[in-house]
This record gives sequence, C-alpha cells and structure tokens, in this order.
Amino acid sequence: METLNNSNYGLVIQGVHKGSSADKEGLKRGMEITEIDNQRITTTNVQACYSKLIKPSSPTSIKVKDKDGKVYTINSGPIYANPIIHHQVNEKIGYLVYSAFESGFDQELFDVFKEFKSQNITELILDLRYNGGGDVTSANLISSCIAGDLCIDKTFASYRYNDERMKVLGNQRPIQKFAYSQYDNLSTSLSAGGLNLRKVYCLVTDDSASASELVINALRGIDIEVILIGTTTHGKNVGMEGVELTAGTDKYLLFPITFQAYNAKGFGDFENGFTPDYEINENKPNGEYFEGYGDFGAESDPLYAKAISLISGNEVTTPTRAVNQAKEQMLVIATPRLNRIGMIK
Repeated sequence: METLNNSNYGLVIQGVHKGSSADKEGLKRGMEITEIDNQRITTTNVQACYSKLIKPSSPTSIKVKDKDGKVYTINSGPIYANPIIHHQVNEKIGYLVYSAFESGFDQELFDVFKEFKSQNITELILDLRYNGGGDVTSANLISSCIAGDLCIDKTFASYRYNDERMKVLGNQRPIQKFAYSQYDNLSTSLSAGGLNLRKVYCLVTDDSASASELVINALRGIDIEVILIGTTTHGKNVGMEGVELTAGTDKYLLFPITFQAYNAKGFGDFENGFTPDYEINENKPNGEYFEGYGDFGAESDPLYAKAISLISGNEVTTPTRAVNQAKEQMLVIATPRLNRIGMIK
C-alpha cells in the first residue's frame, strides 16, 4: 500500500509473518516505511521499492527507515510462512488472523481452536481480510471447528464440474461432508476444537477470496450466522485441481479451474463476492483519509472495533490521528499478489 502526504510517499505494513527477518527486527503492522537503502520513496520509484522489499530478485540485505527515522535491517531468504498471523482471547472473545489456507499448518490451526475451546470462548472474530484462499481441506477444518456438533453429517460443499464429467457422475454433484468427526489430514476428530457457535464475525476485503468465501458460504449453508465487516469480498466461487503433465524430461503441475462450489442449500453464485453487513474500508475508515493501520486485535483497528461493538452492544470508537497531524490519502499501487487466489482440492 502507498500513502500520500503532499509529496511524500511511503509503504505501510499490513502484516508481518512470525519468524521472518522483518518480525525479528521489530517491524509491525501499521509502520510506515519512507526509505529503502537510503533512497527516499517517490512517485517514480514506489513500485520498484515495493518489489525490492517484498520480492527481491536475489538474496539480499535491505535497510528500511520508518517515518520516525529508525532504521531496520532485514534479510531476504526462505521461510515457512505460517498463515496464523495473530490470535488471542479477550473476555471470552476469540480472535484469529489467518492469511492463507495452508494444509501444512493444519496442526497449528487446530491448536488455536483447541486453545479457544479450552478458554470457553463464546464469540469468534475470524479475520480473513488478506486471505486469498488455498486448500479446501483447511477451509473444512476451520468451518467444522466453528460449527462443532452442529455440522455432524451435514454437507460442507458440493461440486459441479464440466458437462462431460457431470454426465459420468449421473449429473449428481459430489458432496463433501464437514470433517468434524474425522479430519483425515490430522487423523483425528476435531471435537477438541469444536466451538458449537451459531454466529461468527468475519473481517473481509476484496482480498478475501475463494476458500475464504467457501467458509462463509459453507457456514451459511447450515444456518450459522456469518456477519461480514469490511468491504465486498473478491468473488471466486470456482476452484482448481492439480494435473501433472510430462513433456520430455520435464514435469509440470498445472491447476486449471475445474469446479464450482455450492453450500448445503445449493447456493454457489457468489462470483460478485459477498456484500458486507457493515461496510468499512480500512484504508479510508472515515470515508476520506487514511488513518493508519491499527494493531491486530486492538480497538485502533476499525474492523475489529466494529466487531467488538456488535458483540458488546457498546459503541467502540476507533481513535483518529491528532488534529495537528497531516491527514494522508491512501493510494493503491499495482502489486503482485503473493498469496494465491484459489480454492484447491
């Protein structure tokens, strides 16, 4: 993201993966980066600065300076990006920030829900605002843990393929059940993390896509109330299956779109996204100016604050910048999506 304050440009951090070099250096959500390697971010170089910071072309060490003049040194390199960005429990309210449906982290995800259950949470705020999708199996895990006993033997999703494939199936859409009783990826029942909730608050944006939308749709299919806070979701109701092709000595793994997903009520037409119940643009929460990103799980974040307000019944006001501090307008720059936009079986 790019902020504009008169002629000054900067990059604002939306989140930091735990264990990354940036995390170890102390970079956090909401920090504004104004220089990279002693080069001021400008109109002409902002895209190049973003690419250098997020996706360098080779291993490198970068110095970044925040708007207060503090310098951080971060190193590029491979990491296992845990999609569980943040989670907490506060007064029986669970909160989870989840950035991608990665089945390789299903145990860590299940551990979060077991923690939620052990602390007897009665409300859940599920933050999918930057989650572009991923494995259907992990979407089933989250949905099953939220619903608990309410989803036993019920349809999580059904899938429609092309006409030729459907003809072989007798024009009957294959059904996938909620995996609550037995989750094969972990070889266990999910009852230890089953919350038995009848309502969940989801924080969403246009980056909430595919498997994120599958969770929303699946829960609504079994009459669990899903309250959306944020902006309209991406709108991707189709998914992919991997196909391996061999050409000479080379092998390729392709993921063509092969199916459309429906919930237990037969609804699957969310190609235009899901409209929020409470519309809040985190980039311009007051309708005009960028106020900065509040910490995850803090009332300085307007989306989280709205969820807390709805749960508590009390108005929660997100603090605004001091009146003597210059307002900033938010511009969105063209950036490569680092999280895949997909629903993968």
